Amino acid sequence: MDWFKQLLVEHGVANTLVVIAVIIAVGLTLSKIKMGRVNLGVTWILFAGIAAGQAGLSIEPCSALFIKEFGLILFIYSIGIEVGPKFFAAFKSGGVLLNSLAAMLILLGCLTALCIGVLSGTDPAAMVGVLYGAVTNTPGLGAAQQAFADLTGGSSNPLFAQGYAMAYPLGVVGIILSITFLRSMFRINLDHENELYQRNASRNGIELQRELAAKQKPTNHQPNLFFIFFGIALGVMLGMLPIHVPGMAVPVKIGLAGGPLIVSILLTYFGPRLHINTHTTESANLMIRQIGISLFMAAVGLGAGKGFLQTVVSGGYMWVLYGVVVTMIPCLLVGIVARWFCHLSYFTIAGLISGATTDPPALAYSNDICGGSQASIAYTTVYPLSMFLRVIAAQLMVVFTCI
Repeated sequence: MDWFKQLLVEHGVANTLVVIAVIIAVGLTLSKIKMGRVNLGVTWILFAGIAAGQAGLSIEPCSALFIKEFGLILFIYSIGIEVGPKFFAAFKSGGVLLNSLAAMLILLGCLTALCIGVLSGTDPAAMVGVLYGAVTNTPGLGAAQQAFADLTGGSSNPLFAQGYAMAYPLGVVGIILSITFLRSMFRINLDHENELYQRNASRNGIELQRELAAKQKPTNHQPNLFFIFFGIALGVMLGMLPIHVPGMAVPVKIGLAGGPLIVSILLTYFGPRLHINTHTTESANLMIRQIGISLFMAAVGLGAGKGFLQTVVSGGYMWVLYGVVVTMIPCLLVGIVARWFCHLSYFTIAGLISGATTDPPALAYSNDICGGSQASIAYTTVYPLSMFLRVIAAQLMVVFTCI
C-alpha cells in the first residue's frame, strides 16, 4: 500500500488529480443531504475540502491556485454566456436600482467590519481578511495584500489570509442562510413569485432573451469551443489590465473572474448583431458550469482546511463570529429594503445578494431555489460593478486602517 500513500502525500500530477477528484466526489455525495428545507448543494464540496486539508492532505501550491482560478473562470464565463443576451435590457429596466442596492450592501459590509474591529480591538489586517472571507471575495483579498505590499515596500502580513480563511466557510453558509431567512421572513410562495417574475418580463430581460433565442437558432449540437476559449483568453487579459484611479497608490484590476464575465456578456450580446456565432449548447454550458464551481470549491476548501481547527481553538473562533455578523447584517438589511421599499421579487433579491457578495455558490443555491436561472440576471447585472467596488474598497481599507 506504499504506492497509495505516496499518491496521497507526494506532490505531483497524480496527487493533484486524485485529491481534487475525491474531494469533489465526496462533496457531491454529501450534497444530497438536506437540513430541514435547506440543501447546501455544492457548498458541501467546500466542507469536504476543509476536512481533507485538516487531515493533512495537500496539493502543489501552483496547481491549487490554477484549479481555483480556472474553476471560477469557467463557472463565471458560463453564467455570462447564459445571461449575456438579456444583460443590457435588465440593466436599462432596473440596473440602476439593483446596482445602487449592491453598493449599499458593500458599504454596509465595510462599515460593519470597521465597527467590529474598533470595538473588539482586532488587528485591522485580520479584520480586512475577515471582511473578504465573509463575502467570499478572493480578488478583494488579493487586492488588499497587494496594496499592503506596495505601501510597505514588499512586506506581507499573514493576518489577511488567516482572517479570510476563518471567515470564508461560514461566509458561504451565511450568505445562503440570509437568502433562506429572507424567504421565510417574506413568506415566499415560489409559484406566486414565479408568476410575479414572469409578469415583469420586460424588467427582467426575459423578452429580449426570447427574441434573441428566436433569431439565433443553433445550426448543430456541437459545443462552440472556439468561442469559449477565445472569450476566456480575452477576459483574462481584460481582468489583468491595470486601471489607474486618481488618488490611489496602486492601480486596480477587475480580476480573473470579472474580466471573463464582462467579455462573455459582451460577446453573447453583440455577437448575433455582428453575425458572430456565439451559440453554445445548453448541455455544454451546464457541464462547464458544474465542473467550474466544483473545482473552485474543492481548491478553496483544501487551502482553508490546513490548521483550521487549531486556529479556531487558539482564538480565531471569534473571527468566525465576526464574519457571520459581517455577512448577514448587510444581506438582511438590503434584502428587507429591496422587498419592502423597492418591491423586488424574491428571485431578483436572491441574485442581487449573490452578485453583490460575488458568491458563485450562493448563485447556484439561488438558482436551485428558483428552479431555473432567474437569479442569474440580477447576479450579472450587479456583479461587474460589485467586483470593482470590492477591489477598490479593499485597497482603501488597507490605506486608511492598516498602514
